[in-house]
Amino acid sequence: MTRPPAWETVPFGENGWLARWGDAGDDVALALHAHAVAAGLRAAGEASDVVPGVDSIAVRFDLGSIAPERVRVRLEEALAATPFGEPRPPAKTLEIPIAYGGASGPDFDDLCARTGLSAEALIEAHASPVYRVLMIGFAPGFAYLGPLDPRLRAPRLETPRPRVAAGSVGVAGDRTGVYPLASPGGWRIIGRTPARLFDPASPVPFSLEPGDAVRFVPLSEP
Repeated sequence: MTRPPAWETVPFGENGWLARWGDAGDDVALALHAHAVAAGLRAAGEASDVVPGVDSIAVRFDLGSIAPERVRVRLEEALAATPFGEPRPPAKTLEIPIAYGGASGPDFDDLCARTGLSAEALIEAHASPVYRVLMIGFAPGFAYLGPLDPRLRAPRLETPRPRVAAGSVGVAGDRTGVYPLASPGGWRIIGRTPARLFDPASPVPFSLEPGDAVRFVPLSEP
């Protein structure tokens, strides 16, 4: 079993612990490891809430029913015992159609200029990888996908947009993601999908979950 990078466990409020890795290492491997550890902790049933991130895990517990030190020991035991570097296959792979550029991608041309890539090369660089959902955050159902081709990395917009349309596909730093709901946002929008990734009537309203795999399928501009 390959051991993960060293972690530290620190208090997270009066009823929580936060385990975090000092060396970020491979973000995909770390995120999938964090979710596997979280699944084991949830199954054990001693924590009231377990929230995995890309390189951390937050655990909350009921002070009235369990000693904080017991939770810390359980967390560190789970971190040590869960195999690292042996990622589970994705529960599902979702193909997401995407129209790049034009009205669908207001930042597409700017990203081409920043990266020096042609439109065709940028689309190929973004659509070729099979991404994994590293975590859900920022907004309900917003999936952070990686790894992103290093050529496409760019900072967030200096001034976030007050409204980004649902289905917008953006990049920021070393991540890409799809806005399942209309919301403010500062990611650079390079396209949009007509796929509906949020269904409030469904028992599972959001289409993506941590660990899922995602492929982007280019479309012609409508």
